[in-house]
Amino acid sequence: MTIFQLILFGITAYFAYEVYKHIQNLDDNSAKTPKPFDDGGIKNDIKEWTHKTIYTIQELIEKADEAYKSGNLQEALKILREANYNKPFDAEILYKIGFILYQLKDYQNSIEALEDALKGDDKDSAIYSLLASNYRALKNYQKASFYIKEAIYLDKNNPIYHFNYANILLDLNHKEEAKVEYQKALELDSSFKAAKEELEKLGV
Repeated sequence: MTIFQLILFGITAYFAYEVYKHIQNLDDNSAKTPKPFDDGGIKNDIKEWTHKTIYTIQELIEKADEAYKSGNLQEALKILREANYNKPFDAEILYKIGFILYQLKDYQNSIEALEDALKGDDKDSAIYSLLASNYRALKNYQKASFYIKEAIYLDKNNPIYHFNYANILLDLNHKEEAKVEYQKALELDSSFKAAKEELEKLGV
């Protein structure tokens, strides 16, 4: 071999080894039971199970989306946690973590993820809306009401937010106010069947 060929061979072997280590780390980590959510490795023991990635953040997000679409929520969550470790407090990553945890009914950890997401973007109405959904699931209707009103403040023309607020008002037994919010949802989207049905139940 020439010197150039030896150098090229060495670089190729090194890169192949790095890819191998990454795959091995993923396999090893899957056998552990990490906390459902991490804050970027600042306050907990995340470094015991996660690692730096050879993928870009966007590639990790795309891989997580693919896993989610295929129904593998745990795999999607694992990939997003890796992305969060490499880019802490990114609102998009943390929102996706919070959304999956909400679907897994892990409401408290979903709330923790979403609160950190607000540190990255406190103007994203979807984060407030999902916080409201988590608190409603925990039957903390006062906090649910607070967060859905924040979502509406940021995006007053979103019919789903008005519909969700109406549901929370019903939980609080505020029927007249709930009617107003259902009607607003219907005004914004005349095809909103669920809002029509709720109004009919309330005698409207």
